[in-house]
Amino acid sequence: MQRQFHILALGCMCCLFSAFYSTLKAQTENHLNTINHESKKEEIDHIIKAFAAINKFNGTALIHYQNKNIIERSYGWQDAEKKIPNQDKSVYQIASLTKSFTALVIVKLSEEGKLSFKDPVSKFIPDYPRGNEITIEHLLTHTSGIYEVLRNKEYFNLLHTGKSISKDKELSFFKNEPLDFEPGTHFSYTNSGYIILGLIIEKITGLSYEDAVRKFILNPLKMAHTGFNYLALKSPYKTVPYSYISNTKQEKTQVWNSILTGPAGQIYSTVEDLYNYYIGLRDYKIVSKEAFKKATTPFLSGYGYGWFIDDLYGKKLINHGGNIEGSTSYFAMLPEDDLCIILLNNITSKKLEKAGNTILAALLHQPYTLPQPNKEVTLSADILKKYVGDYQLSDDSIIHILYENGQLLMQNNKDPKVRISAEKEDAFFLQDDDTEISFIFKEGEKGVITIKKGLSSKTAEKL
Repeated sequence: MQRQFHILALGCMCCLFSAFYSTLKAQTENHLNTINHESKKEEIDHIIKAFAAINKFNGTALIHYQNKNIIERSYGWQDAEKKIPNQDKSVYQIASLTKSFTALVIVKLSEEGKLSFKDPVSKFIPDYPRGNEITIEHLLTHTSGIYEVLRNKEYFNLLHTGKSISKDKELSFFKNEPLDFEPGTHFSYTNSGYIILGLIIEKITGLSYEDAVRKFILNPLKMAHTGFNYLALKSPYKTVPYSYISNTKQEKTQVWNSILTGPAGQIYSTVEDLYNYYIGLRDYKIVSKEAFKKATTPFLSGYGYGWFIDDLYGKKLINHGGNIEGSTSYFAMLPEDDLCIILLNNITSKKLEKAGNTILAALLHQPYTLPQPNKEVTLSADILKKYVGDYQLSDDSIIHILYENGQLLMQNNKDPKVRISAEKEDAFFLQDDDTEISFIFKEGEKGVITIKKGLSSKTAEKL
């Protein structure tokens, strides 16, 4: 009996020690995770500030990793004129990230048996040219060959107005243009296909596109600060769109007409709402695991149903961005790692995807480099003088390139002259601006100058 007592006592002590050890181990792991998260928070903040320092980040970031929001922080101005800083509740246009919402509604309707990805467009729009050959899947994956509507000058000009137009008028901007290629043979990103998907959603559900997205996504996921008509939005958190912003210069830009961008790019949101969107996708709250897997399987050129699918560091990165004048978005996720990066800006930034990928590298312990400001190099007078002359744009306006006092200057028609700085022999930039200028001179051909600013790109031939 005495021996049995000792054995029982020893057993109890072992249990107590095991429980103590487990508790200590859990506390140690939690402490280490806290330290790691704090370390990553500082590192990510440092990365974003590096992009902000070169005027390529002005907005809000939310980074979620392994069951914890590591960072939710805002940078720069919501309204520079009124000195209102960006904040966690700031509302941004998400531009082409809208396409993932449009595609998700289509996937949901497929799960409900209301359409098939192989259905031809003609089933829903009977008179659409070659609609019997173009399928819903072609529209989802940008493999339809349909003409890109942004190439239509009348449509592009309407984007800068608040004018309302009919669905038929919107289709007329691309409907009768010849296909760029045979359906299903190539990938070519086109907003037109997603405009058609919006019409199909309306035909099937009997709802407006906006109400269908609310019913299937926004309401179930409690995305109360997400909407569609940014021009009409009344909110103290509404961000002012800028084409460029720095400590000394702020260039406002017009809000694009959301009636026209529609299912291809009209949604606005917040980082907190988009975090709910991530949780809804990760936990299959909207569509099943099988349906989400199909939607995130690349079709051609790494694009699935409303998502780019990239292989980074041996992992399947599901992502999409958006870029219109005055707003840029980046949304990337590794659901199996419970990782999500959400970046929203109220500036036109061609570097936001780079910022997102740099943050991803930091989280996954991969090497990365931080962005640096443009560095001016000195070129010889002979090289600079080679570019001097008049260059004619397609609208017959003239770009003058001048050499004065050892410097190269640019003048658009009779506008004031501005100095352009050399980054390398054939590439130049403007100080405190996002304009990029490049010269292409080939033997036996006319010299060409290309000027890129924001989303605008102009090419002119030397006279």
